[in-house]
Amino acid sequence: MKYILLFVLFILLSASMFSQEYNLAGMQGLRNEKGEVMLELSGYEIAIITVKGQINNEKTIDAIKKKYNIETVLAEYSEPEIQRTNKIIESESKIKDRPKAKLSQVFYIFGKSDKEVEVVSFQTLNQRDIVLEEEVVRVFLENGLTYYISDERTANSISFAGREINLGSACAWMSPHNVNCKGGQMSWSEFPSFESANLDINTRIEANINENMDILAEDDIDVVFEGIPSLAHRVVYKQKSGFGRRTNPLIVYYIVQEVRGRYISCVLSNYGYNRNDYELAPLLQEVMSIPVLPDTAYNQFDIPQFEESRKQEPGEKEYLVNLIEIRAGSWLPLGSLRNAYKAAPSIGAYIGYPIKKVMAVDIGFQVAFPVSRELFDYYYRKEPYATKADVVVNVNARFRYQQEAARNVYWTTYAGAGVISVQTDLEKEYYDDGESKWYSFETLDVFGGVNIRYKKVGLYLEYHYTPYSIANKVRANYGNSAVNLGVAVCF
Repeated sequence: MKYILLFVLFILLSASMFSQEYNLAGMQGLRNEKGEVMLELSGYEIAIITVKGQINNEKTIDAIKKKYNIETVLAEYSEPEIQRTNKIIESESKIKDRPKAKLSQVFYIFGKSDKEVEVVSFQTLNQRDIVLEEEVVRVFLENGLTYYISDERTANSISFAGREINLGSACAWMSPHNVNCKGGQMSWSEFPSFESANLDINTRIEANINENMDILAEDDIDVVFEGIPSLAHRVVYKQKSGFGRRTNPLIVYYIVQEVRGRYISCVLSNYGYNRNDYELAPLLQEVMSIPVLPDTAYNQFDIPQFEESRKQEPGEKEYLVNLIEIRAGSWLPLGSLRNAYKAAPSIGAYIGYPIKKVMAVDIGFQVAFPVSRELFDYYYRKEPYATKADVVVNVNARFRYQQEAARNVYWTTYAGAGVISVQTDLEKEYYDDGESKWYSFETLDVFGGVNIRYKKVGLYLEYHYTPYSIANKVRANYGNSAVNLGVAVCF
C-alpha cells in the first residue's frame, strides 16, 4: 500500500511539473511568416529566431551582436547546468531619441544543427527577473512554448486579463499584447504583484520621454477600467516637426489595476484634436470610460482651434531657423559665361531675421575670385576694351523656409534677389579719391537654392540668373547663368 501511495504521489508531482501551463500565465506569442517568434510576459519582449552559423564560431556570435545592436556587453559565458550547448550574453543599451530609457538584454544561444543556432532574446525596460528568464528557457528547451504561440495576426477577438473581447475585422496585433484598431491602440502586461505592475508603468512613462515629442499636458484623471474605478495618468504628446505637416496630439492613458486576480499594466492611446480632447477611440471604450469630464474638455461643437506646440520654456530656443550662416564654396559658370572664367572660389555670410519658427528673411553677401580667366570685351562709351574678371561681389536678400527632416538634420529651401557686381582688371584713366580705380559692371541677380545640414554644418546648392548685358557693358553673349555650391556653418 505504501508503494502505491508513493507511486500516485510521483505521478501527481510529475503532472504538476510537466503540465502545459508551465507557470507562465499571462504570456502571449506570435509567429511571423519567417517562422520567427515574439512573446510578451511581465514587461519582457522575448524573441526566438534561427541564425545560420555554429555556436563555437566567433563570427556567428559577432553577427548576432551586430544584428541586435548589442552596445555594452556585461557578461558572456556558458551555463553548464543547461543540457544543451549554449552561450549566454548579458548586455545593456540605450534607445534612440529616448535619453531616459535603458534596455536590459540577455541572449541565450543554443546549437541547433551543424549549420544553425537558435537565439532566445529577452529585452525589458525593468529590472531583470532571472527566475522568469530561466523558466522561459526551460520551457523552450522542453518544446512547451508552442502552447502560447499563434500564427494569427488579425485580432478579431482578444483575451484581455481573462476576458474575451470581440473587436471585429479592423484590428491587428502589432506585437504580443499590443493591438491596434483604426483610431486606437492598447498594450498591456500581466505581473505577479501590484508593485511590479506599478513599477513597469512608471518606467514606461519615463521611457516615453522622446526628444522628438513635446508634452502638451500631463495629469491624473479618474476613469473606470474594466468596471473598476481607477486612476489613469494622462499624457498628451505632440510631434515637434513633421516635414511641414500638422499632426494631431497623441493622447496616452497609463493605468495599473488588479483585474480578476491579475495585476495589469496597461497603456492606451488615441489621437485627439487638441490637449482637451477626452473622446476615446472605440478600442479604448472596450475597457475604459471617463465618467466625469473636466470642465475644460473639448466639445465637438466648439470653434476648432488646432493644437499648437507647448509654450516656450524659459531659456528655450524660440526659433527653429538658424540666424547666422558662414559659407565657403565656388561659383561655377554655365553656358557662355564659361568663356569669361571657369570657376570662382567664394566666401560669404548671412544674418537672419526670423518671421516664424521655421521661416526667416536673410541679408547677406558673397565675394568670389575667378580663376582660369579669359579676355572679354568691356564697353566704355561704346568702345570695347579687352579685360578679365577680377572679383565678383554679390549682395542680396532671401526668403528661407526650414524643416527638421530628422533629429539634428535640417532641410532648407530659399529664394532671393540682389545685385551682383563684377570688378575687372581694367584700370580707369581718371578716378576720384575713395572711388575704385577699376572698371566694373553690375546687374540684377535672381536665385533659388537648397541646404541640407547636420547640426551646424551643411551643404548648399543654388542657381543664379544674372543678365549681365542689360547694363550695355558687355555683349549679349557674355552669359547669364551659374551655380554656387559649398559648405555652410550655421548658428
